[in-house]
Amino acid sequence: MLQSLLSAIVEILLTAAVEAVVKLFGLENAAALATAIFGLGCILIGFTAYLLGH
Repeated sequence: MLQSLLSAIVEILLTAAVEAVVKLFGLENAAALATAIFGLGCILIGFTAYLLGH
């Protein structure tokens, strides 16, 4: 439970930092697309690891 709390806090902090940098450079659409692709990739890796029994 503590691990999930810490990972949620880190995720919020990283998201805020990335959004600040993106807004600074004006790359909102590219960042949203990259975030979506990265998220789907993580889901795919997790699902594959689950299927392989890791």
